[in-house]
Amino acid sequence: MITDKVNIKGKRFAILLRRSEGESGSTKAQLDRIKSGIAALEKRTGRKINRTVVGKDINKKRRFNAARDLAIEGDIYNEGEGASGFKTAERPVLAHLLKLVEEGKYDGVAMESFDRLSRDILGLAAFALPLWRQDGKIFLGFNGDYLDKDRENEYLKTIVSAASSLAKIGEIGKAKDALFGDAVSKGFLKGSQPSFLGDGTKIAGVDYRRAYDMMKVMGENPKNGKVRNQGFIEAEFNASKNWADRWYQKMKQFEQLKVLEDWLTSVEQFNQFIDSFDAKPSQVWKKNQQVLNAKKSAAGFFAYPAGVKIEETQEFVKFPVPSKIGFDKLGEVADPTMIGEFVVQREPYSNQLLQVVQTQPRSRAKR
Repeated sequence: MITDKVNIKGKRFAILLRRSEGESGSTKAQLDRIKSGIAALEKRTGRKINRTVVGKDINKKRRFNAARDLAIEGDIYNEGEGASGFKTAERPVLAHLLKLVEEGKYDGVAMESFDRLSRDILGLAAFALPLWRQDGKIFLGFNGDYLDKDRENEYLKTIVSAASSLAKIGEIGKAKDALFGDAVSKGFLKGSQPSFLGDGTKIAGVDYRRAYDMMKVMGENPKNGKVRNQGFIEAEFNASKNWADRWYQKMKQFEQLKVLEDWLTSVEQFNQFIDSFDAKPSQVWKKNQQVLNAKKSAAGFFAYPAGVKIEETQEFVKFPVPSKIGFDKLGEVADPTMIGEFVVQREPYSNQLLQVVQTQPRSRAKR
């Protein structure tokens, strides 16, 4: 429901669509949800909204091409799946829309809710503050959110307060370090990682779900427990020798420990996150700060999704499931402990029986 506290008669609006990584649904479903809101907006403004979609293909049938897809004439701007971050260079559809707003094509932007623009108040400040405060542009949420030149100081105070706190970010970082300390509490622990899109391996972006399904169909050799037809499987996935049995044994234990689905989903969503940026996956993997942040924060889970005994500290540690938090959120911060739901569980090891996938490699020779 659009607020009635803002005079929007005669104003021209663009519509912004975005789905964050880790969220269910799609931008197509998002558009369906706000159709009645768009109709109400047209009635309130007295101006038609061109329903043609600009930007990412809402049906996800073709890869984004900025020169082609930003030249489309329409009033609905689709950032697609997994778009996030503070840098407009990494959000080309949003950057294009904000430029059009600044140039005067639109008087405002409407969206399902303000978290379509940014989940973070600093992101809202970065994208909306200059256009609102200096140019009098209007930002509306179909959930009743609004930001316009006549708004009382609630938003301004929040944004200015958040912006001024940046001067003390070093002190805040030190306080976080004191509270959460080491790399393990931030999700990072070295261990065997799956291959991801753009990582430079022969099987970058391999479909582990399909591979495991094939391995289960092939079955095990009853004499040694190894997966049958390893060579055939490795040829199918362009993998190196022994890859099939090594990952079969891992995923079999993940399944027994009831973490396989979370692990597969997280691998798939991280690949989608990498692919959501408008650059070659190899460049995104190496240089994109959001991917670097998320990769580090999720490393412990990808290596040990069922938890792990850390030999050095004699702790049993369990990492949060990254797909349940969202890779866009993990990508926005260098320190994931700033995200409320990111909690690494650390308890003294109490001699519980562990599977191989719950132990560090150097300790396995002792088992």
